[in-house]
Amino acid sequence: MNKFIEKAQDYFERHPSSDECHVTSDGRVFHTIGSAQSMSGTLDDQKIESYKRKVLEKELLGKSLNDENLTTGGDQPTPAEILAMEVFLQNNEVDKLKYEDLKSLVKFFNLQVENAKAPTLIAALTEFKTTLNK
Repeated sequence: MNKFIEKAQDYFERHPSSDECHVTSDGRVFHTIGSAQSMSGTLDDQKIESYKRKVLEKELLGKSLNDENLTTGGDQPTPAEILAMEVFLQNNEVDKLKYEDLKSLVKFFNLQVENAKAPTLIAALTEFKTTLNK
């Protein structure tokens, strides 16, 4: 599974109101499982990969936060990683995130904060989030 993560991510970027998508073995993306099943019936490989927006965002966030290059200050994040983090931030309430996620997001976006206390991190991320929404 997870062969078509990039296709699913692209789909969710283009369809912000959709919460799931289904990809047939030939790489075609469908809104509904029924449509994907109909198409896959005509293919030799009839497997379908289904993706949920929330699960994919969480998976991409975890990958980005645990990526060795990002945590050690190595290579710059890719545009897809930046977009995934921005989407995660926009789709979640900052004050309900775990402290570790707050720290990681502040570090990822290179936000300047006077201390590492949760209220300070929440304020910085909330302000950053409002600039993303403009």
